Amino acid sequence: MLTVRPFPGGQDAYVDPADFRQVFAADVPDREARLMAAGQRPLALAAFAEPSGAPAWKSIPSWFLVAGADRAIPPAAERAMALRAGSRTEVIRGASHAVMVSHPDAATHLIEAAARATA
Repeated sequence: MLTVRPFPGGQDAYVDPADFRQVFAADVPDREARLMAAGQRPLALAAFAEPSGAPAWKSIPSWFLVAGADRAIPPAAERAMALRAGSRTEVIRGASHAVMVSHPDAATHLIEAAARATA
């Protein structure tokens, strides 16, 4: 699933393009998922070990879009994170991790609702 490659000073990880659609974009058309796989930016593995500081959700309102069929982050984990943060939450059943691509109207609606509520 993840491919790791060394670079000077660390290692990068990315979703193996052969697995990308199944893991990350199962509800995105095949051609678009292939383009997304080819254009993905790697993540430095060191990012998983870096402290993030105080979480913003402790002091400001938050919104969360749960991708109901996510195979990159389990939907139950997404729900738990949203609950912990006290987020206003919407669930898109059947949506993959790339929910903002496969369901742009729902993602836009949630962003607009957050903007209106905090204006």
